This record gives sequence, C-alpha cells and structure tokens, in this order.
Amino acid sequence: TNIRAGIGELPAVPGVCSSWLKGLCEGDHVFLYRRKNSSFKPAVGGGGMVMVGAGTGVAPFLGFLDHLATSSVKTRAVLITGNRYRDLDSIYREEFKEHHSRGTLDCYLTAHSRDENSTCKYVQDAIKEHAQDVVGYLDEGAGVYVCGDAKGLSVGVYEMFCSVLSESKEISEEKAREILAEMKKNGRYCEDIWS
Repeated sequence: TNIRAGIGELPAVPGVCSSWLKGLCEGDHVFLYRRKNSSFKPAVGGGGMVMVGAGTGVAPFLGFLDHLATSSVKTRAVLITGNRYRDLDSIYREEFKEHHSRGTLDCYLTAHSRDENSTCKYVQDAIKEHAQDVVGYLDEGAGVYVCGDAKGLSVGVYEMFCSVLSESKEISEEKAREILAEMKKNGRYCEDIWS
C-alpha cells in the first residue's frame, strides 16, 4: 500500500497510531474523542483567504486549495507555511507549487526555522515581511485560517497580525486587537489548533 505524501507516492510507513491500533485484540476498548470544527472550511469568493500553518498544520489547506480549484468562483488565496527544513519536511510543497502555477494560489510564502539561509524562520516572519500585502488582503475582506499548535503558532500568529495591523494602519495595538476580535466574531479569523 502506498500513501500520498508531499513529495509524491511513498511506500507505507507504520505510524504511531496505526501501529498501536494494529496491536489491539478483539474486544479491546478504544476511547476516542471526535472534535468537529464546522467554522474551519474554505470561503469561496468574497475577499479571499489568508491561510497560515506549520508542520502538519498545512494539511487542511491542500484540501482547501483542491476545493477552490474545482470552483467556478475565483477566490484570492495566500498560503504561508512553515517547516524546519525546506528540503526535508516541507509536506505538500510540490502540490502547493502546482496550485500556485495554476493560479488557484495567488501567493505562496514559506518559512524554514532550521535552514541557515532562510530569510523567514517562522510563519510570523513571513507575515511581517509581507505585511502590506497581507493587510491589503484583510482590507479587501479576506478571511484568516490558522492551523497548528495552540501554544506557539496560534499565539505567535495572532500577535503578529496585531502588530502588522497596528503598524500598517498606524493604529494602537488595542485597536488592532479589536479588529481581530471582530473578525473572529464574524467568522473571518478561524483557527483549527491543538496542544
């Protein structure tokens, strides 16, 4: 059996969870918790989307982009991804590049925390480096989608959005937080995060 990976088809490798499940015996109990996040789905049309994810947090965005690619409505989309190493663990990189070349993805920004020559180490750095463009998308009504770690990524990305809004619009951080709070309330700032 093969699995789909960011660099194409690879032989199946036993995973932690699948190996554990394989070791269960008939009659063993498995306790599951299903979590539904009905607000974390692509918004077609409108002001577009700014998607931010690191590591496995980029996975839903491949589905978002596949969905946009089949839609008859053009939706502007920005994707900001983060990984440790560009050449070792940038999952779905080729698929994202393909969406960019086809026009499904308008802007594809990357950050690599362990690559010495990477100008952006974290997704927050990419947001800051492209602040004018990102704020422009938000001004046009784009929704923000953040997927990944609740403690590091989510908090850092939210703080960076506050910072770039404050600097770009020449408003207080408090006013920037009010804008983001309103975006959250209206479903324009969505998170799928875990700890």
